[in-house]
Parts: sequence; C-alpha cells; structure tokens
Amino acid sequence: MQSMARTGNRFLFTLMALPLFLATALTVRAEPTEGEARDLVEQTAEEVIREIGENRAAIKEDPEALLEIVDRILLPHVDAERMSRLVLGRYYRRATARQLDTFTREFQRLLVRTYAGPLSDLGNQEIAIVDSRPTGREGELLVETEVRGGDLGTVPVAYRLAVVDGEWKSFDVVVDGISLVNNYRGSFAQKIQRDGLDGLIDTLRDQNRG
Repeated sequence: MQSMARTGNRFLFTLMALPLFLATALTVRAEPTEGEARDLVEQTAEEVIREIGENRAAIKEDPEALLEIVDRILLPHVDAERMSRLVLGRYYRRATARQLDTFTREFQRLLVRTYAGPLSDLGNQEIAIVDSRPTGREGELLVETEVRGGDLGTVPVAYRLAVVDGEWKSFDVVVDGISLVNNYRGSFAQKIQRDGLDGLIDTLRDQNRG
C-alpha cells in the first residue's frame, strides 16, 4: 500500500483543509442560496478552528478527543453517499449495499485519523471567502476560500457543495488545484484491481485500527 501512503503524504498540506471540508454542510430551511453558502462556509469553518484551538490540550492528551469533535460537528454534514460514489468511480455500481456502507464508514475514519496529528495544531488560522460560483451541474456550487496563517502561509482551498434535502453538504475539497476525491480515487482503484473492494475495505479497517 505504498501508493496509499504517498497519497497521504501528498495531501499532508491539507491539514487545514480537511476539517473545513467536513464542516461545509450548510443547513437552510428554504431553498438554499449562494449567499448563504458563502456566509455559512466561513462561519462554520471558523467555529471548527476555534473549537480545535480551545481543546488543543485535551486533544494532545487523548487523540480520540479530536475524533469526537469531528464526529459530533462535522461528519453529519458530509454528503457521504456522493463522496463514496466519486471516490470509488466505476466500482461504486458493482458494490453491494453492505460494501458501500462499510467503505463509507472506514473511508471517513481514514481521513480523520490520517490528519489527526496535524489537525490538533489548528487554532490560529483565518478563513477568507474569495469567490463562489455554480459548477455547471444542477444543485452544485464551488466556494473558493483562502486559509491564512500558520506555517503554510496562505493556502487556496475550494469546496464542492451539493444540495441534499434542502441543505448544502460537502463532497470534495480542492487544495491548490488538487482534488482530494480524485487523488484517493486513483490509489483506491489500484487496490481494488489487485484485491477487490473487500480487500480495500479490509486495508482501510486495519489502518484505522492501527
């Protein structure tokens, strides 16, 4: 699984992007608008950064504290079905309901655990909305931001959002022009070709337990 390890290293600089990616589900009661998406992306991202900063000591003492924050605040707002469909590509249609449910759970856990250490250092960053526009696909929106502060300086981060049951939800993050979903899709496809989808799921499960 060296290719998957390289994938994690390549996306290490997304340490500031991942929590924001998971945080960009934007609940609205009526038809969601682009303006509400822009405002709520910024507000939610700032709330996530603030909570991680305020709980840094607890997180360093027990990494599970970060997982609890993500589980409680962020993961419920991810379009997990769409994300899994995009990451698995053509293999999504061949998967059983059980495989899809297990894969989605293990993939989300992999993302959180991969960046758990770097995420614990968040707390002094600022989020600036740069632009937003429809992607050309019905119900989808791209919100472009910049993460400012910290050792990495200014990092451009764009979020792909879709409307699910009247809410904006995140299903991809693009950091410096590189899509997280597309990158994982390549490495996962190689693993599936060798060992099947169950083999990929077993590998993700083992990594998450480790």
